[in-house]
Amino acid sequence: MVLKRLLIVEDERETAENLKKLCEFEGFSVDTAYDLKTAVEKFKKHQYPLVILDLKLPDGCGVELLEYIDPLRTKVIVLTAHGTVETAVSSLKKGAFEYLQKPINFKVLIKYLNRALNELGAFSEENDPNGVLKELIGNSPFVRKLRETLPQIAMENKNVLIRGEEGVGKTFVGTLIHKLSPRREFKLVKVVVGGKSEHKLEAELFGSTLKGKEKIGAFEIANGGTVILVGVENLPPKLQQKLNEVLETKSFYSIGDSLRKRFNSRIIATTSANLYKMAKEGKFNQDLLFKLGQIDIEIPPLRERREDIIPLLEYYINKLAEENGYEKPILSEEVTEFLESYHFPANIRELKNIAERLVLLFKGKIVNISDLGLGPKNGDDLLKPNKTWREAKREFEREYLKRALIEEGGNIRRVSERIKLDISNVYRKIKEYGLEKYIKNKS
Repeated sequence: MVLKRLLIVEDERETAENLKKLCEFEGFSVDTAYDLKTAVEKFKKHQYPLVILDLKLPDGCGVELLEYIDPLRTKVIVLTAHGTVETAVSSLKKGAFEYLQKPINFKVLIKYLNRALNELGAFSEENDPNGVLKELIGNSPFVRKLRETLPQIAMENKNVLIRGEEGVGKTFVGTLIHKLSPRREFKLVKVVVGGKSEHKLEAELFGSTLKGKEKIGAFEIANGGTVILVGVENLPPKLQQKLNEVLETKSFYSIGDSLRKRFNSRIIATTSANLYKMAKEGKFNQDLLFKLGQIDIEIPPLRERREDIIPLLEYYINKLAEENGYEKPILSEEVTEFLESYHFPANIRELKNIAERLVLLFKGKIVNISDLGLGPKNGDDLLKPNKTWREAKREFEREYLKRALIEEGGNIRRVSERIKLDISNVYRKIKEYGLEKYIKNKS
């Protein structure tokens, strides 16, 4: 069931309060925001299924809020004054649900809200019957897009290749695909490819009948279900060829057995390597790569989707505290700002370790930056040549500008004078790097 929770974003306080009273009378739980900055902050903290959004706000256009919203999970009704209908129509293309001209027809508004609730309920039941997508935490464009496309990917009877750095959640996404797919009624088997002898890995995948002992392999156990091959780049050449033949013939032999067995599983392969480069260099079977990558998903590192950092951290903290019966640690504003700019070399895996440490050591206590023990590591990592020149330059620029904004109290004019950069370029860089929340005074 979709909660009747609503965020009203309207700078005219009297209008906002009237809307709030009306919607509360209709049974909605209502929050309000009078500017874009507050709306963005509230939306990052809470997932509102419904939003009433005025386009004209004191600190920007309401359309900017749509960048933070997944239209499959949140329905936005845009309010527009006479003369801005074209902008409202444009907002529909960016994911808004409906638009309504001022003065507001309350009867039509309630009709739109109830229709939006019905659509959200239909999506929950039809595309996400078990609430699987709720496990996909984050507000970044990547996560929002993944929520939108994952049900469709899951329904396709095609193999999936998931690429990305260590710790970004490749196996987790593969598991979600299985849970959302028609194959979810059958078994999911995960096989870690690396760190095993070729013979042991072959037996684990295909099974074995040698020495009078029968070992059932992953392909037979998961018959009708899904096999996740973790670290498929480590597959030896002989087994690459054998797997390619399995996918070609839809059948396989166990070691030592002459009886051909039917193959009826979906393969989800994960890799931290550049398989396409390996295939060009002859280090990975090109035909197999084509069969594994019928659907290709690349998960960006956490440092490239910073909007996901705090929601993920809070999710793990809440979960771990509840599981262990501990009081939750309290994150200071400085800590959240620091973590949002931290490089996270080990990605979500490192973030989860941080959450575990904080829950264990800071029960009910305030956590400060010094408690994290990440400062030197973050600084050292920034200087390591583990990224391209352009990536390093962008990361430095963002951190440099962020610090200037903090030290100058968010006053853009003073920042412009301090760093000797034209104020229009300062504005442009602030928007480019998503630093709007550090603006305190625009004069």
